[in-house]
Amino acid sequence: MQLVDNGRTVGLGGMKQRATLGFLLLRANEVVATSHLLNVLWGVDGTPTTARKILQNAVHGLRGVLSATGTAHGPAPGPTPELLTQPPGYMMRVDPEQVDLYLFHRWAGQGRERLARGDADGASVLLSDALALWRGPVLADLVEAGIRWPELAAVRSARLDAMEDYFDAQLARGRHQAILPELEEMVRADPLRERCCGQLVLALYRCGRQADALDAYKRVRAALVENLGLEPGRGLQRLQQAILAQDPALSLAGAETYAPLTPPTYPEPVLVGPAGEPAGRFGGPVAAEDARIGAYELDVLRGLAERARHRDVPHLVTVLGRRGTGKSGLLRDFGRSVGVRPGEQRVLGGRVSPAGAGTPLAAPRQILAAYCGIGPDTDGATARAVLARSVRRLFPPGPTSELLLSRLGRLLVADPADALPTAAFPTGEPHHARVLGAWTQFLREAAQHELLVLCVDDLHRADDPVLDAFEEIAEVPTPGALFVVAAAGPELLVRRPHWGGGKRHVTTVTLDPPERVTREQLLEPGRSQRPRTGRVPRPVVTRR
Repeated sequence: MQLVDNGRTVGLGGMKQRATLGFLLLRANEVVATSHLLNVLWGVDGTPTTARKILQNAVHGLRGVLSATGTAHGPAPGPTPELLTQPPGYMMRVDPEQVDLYLFHRWAGQGRERLARGDADGASVLLSDALALWRGPVLADLVEAGIRWPELAAVRSARLDAMEDYFDAQLARGRHQAILPELEEMVRADPLRERCCGQLVLALYRCGRQADALDAYKRVRAALVENLGLEPGRGLQRLQQAILAQDPALSLAGAETYAPLTPPTYPEPVLVGPAGEPAGRFGGPVAAEDARIGAYELDVLRGLAERARHRDVPHLVTVLGRRGTGKSGLLRDFGRSVGVRPGEQRVLGGRVSPAGAGTPLAAPRQILAAYCGIGPDTDGATARAVLARSVRRLFPPGPTSELLLSRLGRLLVADPADALPTAAFPTGEPHHARVLGAWTQFLREAAQHELLVLCVDDLHRADDPVLDAFEEIAEVPTPGALFVVAAAGPELLVRRPHWGGGKRHVTTVTLDPPERVTREQLLEPGRSQRPRTGRVPRPVVTRR
């Protein structure tokens, strides 16, 4: 238990003082009788003769702590908590918005309502925020001292319920692989909760692990029979039968079927020279070794972008190559070639900052700013106003739009000089993940109205939360024409060996070194055999 006053942690005194505050907060804004407080602090049979005096001293100490908040460090945000004497005992009067437990209950309830209405994305955001408020077991310091209150068991149960709601939302979004480790850990800790056991079985099945899914069911059944003498409930039994029958209903609704596409036609792309002027067209007067590098890959990118637009599905393409292979140039040429058709798609670019320079969220911030039409010199107030118009154009008024606006505002207006913007993200990575989740949700919604093409350079420099966000865009099969092409060095595969592996909407294109490509392409029949140096290349002899 912590009391935080304007960013600083306030000391709460000894164990009885802390326990008194903890129980009163569990019953916030309710009168708790003195006799009941004595029982919960010492037990029915262990109350000493001085217990009432000790409780009075604890209350006096807590009032001193609470009265000092918001004085030395400026006004407190919201009404100051008060510990009041009201017959037959005491009441802790506090704004529920200032107690993380009550925020948890409110957000979890809102997420559960969203889930019941079929809004899995909105439910996932709210439930994730609710669960992120937990830093460990509830009032762990008091539990370690021997406190065993029924109220604590109820709070722990509420957390497990919220986790299961979150898993349901993620399963509905196709995030079965992402939640699998958490599900396995939860089932190991509590093997008798049939709901999360069923979620684990379904997640394993959707990951293509049918045998593991059936084994998980057998373990759950054995635990129930051995501990309670009960068979699994009807829902879990029906899930097992559906797996044995490979019921198509277990797959995600709306899973796409593949059919051959007619190759699209494109305007002939212009090859841009170093000074930014057109240097010629592919196959034209430009030297063969320059014209052919990336030409095939450019066609692949444009074809996949067209597929994303027609199929209304997200797709992620990673262009891998060492330094000097032309991946950044390919990314630039692709952006220019698809940007010649305004109204059909919107091309947004971003570059990941080098380590130690700028903010780790530079690329998502640049993409968001480009979508909203916010320039680098726009002041904070104007940027927030433009962002608000963009959010409210896509999302109806309500908790989701306000939550998105708050998080995206911190992403957009955070000080770019901060290597880690601690002012906007005070607790580090969890806030990064939540802000990036809002960014992803915003882009998915925008992609339902037009094709969004995101061009990201130097993705291998990105922090893990940023990599997770870009990978998640293509991993979740939600409707929306969202096409991401990212250039990255081979360091990306060192950090993420399984990057993009086995996913339906992920493609990797590897660029070879220019020297090898040039030599092979110069000798192809029908191509010019004369390099720009004017020297005729030696014939290649293959020995058998």
